[in-house]
Amino acid sequence: MRTAHVLLCATLAASAFGQQAAEVLEFEAASVKPNKSGSNHSESHGTPGQLVALNMSLRAYICRAFNVRDYQVSGPDWLGSEKFDIVAKYPPHSGDSQPGPRLQKLLADRFKLAIHRETKESPVYALLPAKNGPKIKPVEDKGDHSTNSERGKFVGTGVTMARFAEFLARYMDRPVVDLSDMKGVYNITLEWTPDEAGADASGPTLLTAIQQQLGLRLQPQKAPIEILVVDHAERIPVEN
Repeated sequence: MRTAHVLLCATLAASAFGQQAAEVLEFEAASVKPNKSGSNHSESHGTPGQLVALNMSLRAYICRAFNVRDYQVSGPDWLGSEKFDIVAKYPPHSGDSQPGPRLQKLLADRFKLAIHRETKESPVYALLPAKNGPKIKPVEDKGDHSTNSERGKFVGTGVTMARFAEFLARYMDRPVVDLSDMKGVYNITLEWTPDEAGADASGPTLLTAIQQQLGLRLQPQKAPIEILVVDHAERIPVEN
């Protein structure tokens, strides 16, 4: 279902998928250059007053600007293959805040980026209670909402099922949608053996651990997913 065409130059202060801000937010100055190094290494970091991103694709910048995942961006193949360096300076006293809307503005100015939104039926994993019900119970929401993940382990304090689904999606080949109908927040500890650990590794796989330790499961099905469709983007950015 196609919604109204969105030209970023007209909605540059919108947050991810559309809440209008009171003012157009932008960087004070920015350098945007193609990166022809051929390297597979990319990096992104912030220094006081600056956003620095090196050897990243336009697709990656779009994901960052709109706070969406890679699978939510539809456009030509070159969006993911051609790389660019961006060094942008925040306005004074901005507190380096709201990089997403500022990056939207920059992409519109330099790449003439134009997009619209669609909702598509797509393959997903549904996060559901296991057959015998969940093994975790909601806890009092004390305002402490934190997550910590490392190789083969996730610890969450005061997390919703929707947020946990977002974490699981990092390890899956498709989105994970919370259809558990489990309200409130939860304290979750999950441990599993990563796929790359090899055949000799002991311990459960992620899917097994989710069911055994949490009483949850992931079920393949289809669900509506909001997509950013790139209608136009220039391969050569406007000069600095």
